[in-house]
Amino acid sequence: MKLALVLVAGLVALAGCGAGDGSPTNAGAPISPVPQSAAASAQYNDADVMFLQMMIAHNDQGVEIVKLVKTKQGQKQELTNLAAAIEATQQTETTDMRNWLKAWGKPETGSADPHAHHHHGGDGLTDKGLLEALSKKDGAEFSLDFADIFVAHQHNGVALARTELKDGKNPEAKALAQRIMDSRTGEVQQIRTLVPGQ
Repeated sequence: MKLALVLVAGLVALAGCGAGDGSPTNAGAPISPVPQSAAASAQYNDADVMFLQMMIAHNDQGVEIVKLVKTKQGQKQELTNLAAAIEATQQTETTDMRNWLKAWGKPETGSADPHAHHHHGGDGLTDKGLLEALSKKDGAEFSLDFADIFVAHQHNGVALARTELKDGKNPEAKALAQRIMDSRTGEVQQIRTLVPGQ
């Protein structure tokens, strides 16, 4: 059964998470330049801390997913290029987030209690069983399932960013949340262009 059916509940819950005008993007170009590192101001609240902690885990898993693309034969070069751009961008974002938490004297990981993330719509992570199954696929089957999983994953990132924009206080964290909303929405559009039938 197509993985979209497995993921439909999460996508329905996040319907409307997209940002931007919905116009198509250039599928051959990176979504956005790798963001420049920035220091965060000392003004922050608990929502900022939780957002950074959750996005670090989310980005780390996103990098794990896109790295699979370059290990698979027969993938479109445009998809490989997009995966590389996403990897570089999310690694830079994660470095900044770790530095901000360190400057605030906060840990990189939050509470292990799943109820602690309820206000943010859950922990935003993709089921590890799906990723293990994806790693064993190749060719067109891999492309389709990768697109299903990564689109859902990026919608989860948009949901986390929306909560930060609503509840956060730190200007740099809120600016990052806006960039995440914009870039993830563009990535979803590109993946849907590159993987017909997604």
